[in-house]
Amino acid sequence: MTLTSKNRPLRIAFTNLTSTQWTAGNHYLKNLFVALKSLDRSCCPEIILVVLHQAQLSSYSSLSDYIDQVLHLPPVPPIPQFWQRQLIRTQKYLGLWREPEPPIASCLREHQVDCLFTNLEYGSNFSVPLLSWIPDFQHLHLPEMFSSQEIQERDELFSGVAAHADRIILSSQDALKDFKRFAPQAVHKARVLSFVAQVPPDIYDSNPAWVCEYYHLPDRFVYLPNQFWKHKNHNVVIQALTLLKEKHPEITIVCTGNTNEPRHPLYFAELLPTISTLGLRDRLIILGLVPHTHLYQLMRQALAVLQPSIFEGWSTTVEEAKSVGKRMILSDIPVHREQNPPHAIFFNPHEPEVLADALVRVFDEHQPGPDYELETLAREQRPRRTQEFGATFVKLVQEVISPSIKFNSYF
Repeated sequence: MTLTSKNRPLRIAFTNLTSTQWTAGNHYLKNLFVALKSLDRSCCPEIILVVLHQAQLSSYSSLSDYIDQVLHLPPVPPIPQFWQRQLIRTQKYLGLWREPEPPIASCLREHQVDCLFTNLEYGSNFSVPLLSWIPDFQHLHLPEMFSSQEIQERDELFSGVAAHADRIILSSQDALKDFKRFAPQAVHKARVLSFVAQVPPDIYDSNPAWVCEYYHLPDRFVYLPNQFWKHKNHNVVIQALTLLKEKHPEITIVCTGNTNEPRHPLYFAELLPTISTLGLRDRLIILGLVPHTHLYQLMRQALAVLQPSIFEGWSTTVEEAKSVGKRMILSDIPVHREQNPPHAIFFNPHEPEVLADALVRVFDEHQPGPDYELETLAREQRPRRTQEFGATFVKLVQEVISPSIKFNSYF
């Protein structure tokens, strides 16, 4: 068994990454928890979810099936009084001040937690082994998508993580290249851990054609399951459909995803009149948010899954299509090449003509409904990929645990 020196399972805490604005954090934790639970019982750690003291079950209900314990943090301490602030200033001036340990650390020690996984930064005085996840460095590649304040905040957060975390978890080799440029002094702490998307096994139990009647869709369509954020590049899809409007009126794209873009609140509202003006309302069908189980059936029924994004850390859309077993049309960016799903068609995300050609090819060569060859391959490979994901994470945790604590390695 993966035990501590006190003859108990490894106890790993995770800060709650669930957010209504950013679904990737929730998906990441869920995929990771499933991977950890897939390990042999002798190697499976206990999963502790750390939430704010006033957090309701609804804020983490999608993860509750995989959690061994929920740990509610104590309330945030009050702001120091005037005399306390003056004392701190004096201590700093004399070089006697020591940064206090965050309250979360003593709470974790009290509950015998061996390691914390987070996307936050807790300063230099944190006594619990710390794994910090940096999803991507989008602000370095697309600074125009961020305000100057957001760029500064991300720089400060990632610099703090680089300085204070015991290990920095990155989702791709592409992100590792960015980290080497961003914090070369901390590269020795960086590790790549690419997640594997999980899909319910029962999605294969029925014919997915029902989604066409349920959502009033044509029989033949390409599916684009992305949030409506600027970098997801829905514009290139609109341009490609405009080019195809006369000669290929049958080509239809179905979109799902959150229509709220927190950094650019008017983005979706500005897209809609463009779609209407170009006469594409019946060619670019927007369903908004749909149940996740429906997402998988839309993938299975579609001719292909489209991912036109100009930047990704490690695309959830790509990983879900790989795990379902569906061919893809992908923007030709480094991380998509790294993910490398079977039989993918790559296109320059800034050239709508190339995307238009890819759409015509897919409509000419393929039929709607399940691709049983790819589905069989995905179903055969997913258990092994999942266990490797979980086992690699456990190994990274073991790296940061005190040498005095001995573990039986999974490897």
